[in-house]
Amino acid sequence: MRLVLPIAFLSASLSYADLGGKLLPIPVAFTSPETGPGGGAKLRWQDPLDKPGFADLTGYLTVRSQWNVDAEILRDSLFGLWRLGATAEVGEFPAKWYGLGNPPPDEMESEYTPRYLGAEFSVGRWLPAGWRVGGRFQAEQWQIQAQDRGAFHAATWTGQKGGLEANAGMELVFEGRDLPTNPTEGLYAKSAVTVGLPIGDFLWQNLVLDLSMTKSAGSFTGVVRLRHDEAWGGVPFWRVPSLGHKRYLRGLPDRRLRGEVAECIGSEARWNGLEVAGFALQPALFAELGRSGGHADVWQEEMNPAAGGGLRVPLAGGKAVLRADYGWSFYGSGLYVDFGQAF
Repeated sequence: MRLVLPIAFLSASLSYADLGGKLLPIPVAFTSPETGPGGGAKLRWQDPLDKPGFADLTGYLTVRSQWNVDAEILRDSLFGLWRLGATAEVGEFPAKWYGLGNPPPDEMESEYTPRYLGAEFSVGRWLPAGWRVGGRFQAEQWQIQAQDRGAFHAATWTGQKGGLEANAGMELVFEGRDLPTNPTEGLYAKSAVTVGLPIGDFLWQNLVLDLSMTKSAGSFTGVVRLRHDEAWGGVPFWRVPSLGHKRYLRGLPDRRLRGEVAECIGSEARWNGLEVAGFALQPALFAELGRSGGHADVWQEEMNPAAGGGLRVPLAGGKAVLRADYGWSFYGSGLYVDFGQAF
């Protein structure tokens, strides 16, 4: 990715121009069941111009020829009322697809290589007492090469050759946490609806409900999280509700649980009392349960467990967090490195 020179140049430029905020260049090495060994870097300009928000540039690649570059800008509390966000992303990221199930059998394993280019714009308005309402528009072009075996051999899936996504969405959020990126107290709730627009190739609908509660006692912080993800219509297969790694169930590889509905509950405990070489560190333990299935029968599906431990490194006073987790499940395990809290 050759990000070293741009990072050094930008660091010097920001310092010389006295543009405020804090620059956080973060090199990362990682491995996971999905990616194998990989590496990259994130450059975050936290609170640019001394205004709430951030500007991110991220790039990474793996030994499996997976690569991704994305840029994100968030400006919060504009005029004390508005939040504006924009992202752009390009990449090529070979992945596995097993089809639908809780989870699908191993013999359904297949691989596909998507090439994607897209962007998203969002706007939200803060309301009294911690509420925010907002909307977003996303456009992304996908080109997909798929192996004719496993789940792809057994059936044809929406978007199997790619296509144009054009989606619009609305969300209602309650933000009651003391610090969203590294909370110690508070309630968070989110309801988000996404619909595919006729200008794209996929007409579908998606509903996400997310709820978390954070509580602390002394130097320990506990978080409990619930998530429900449900989709209808002509859902492109890469947008099918899923669990495994990021959405969550850390330790379950390849987003292995997928269906019309995916839901999970998780808990995490963090210790805030460790400091090494001037860096605050947060050892953590977590446990999660999740399932996927059809709209009518997901409630009858067996819950799948995942658990593990990790370490968090709060940066910029907790406004940014570097996270490493080792997760385990009955279907795999792995080390995951990411930016931001999972809970």
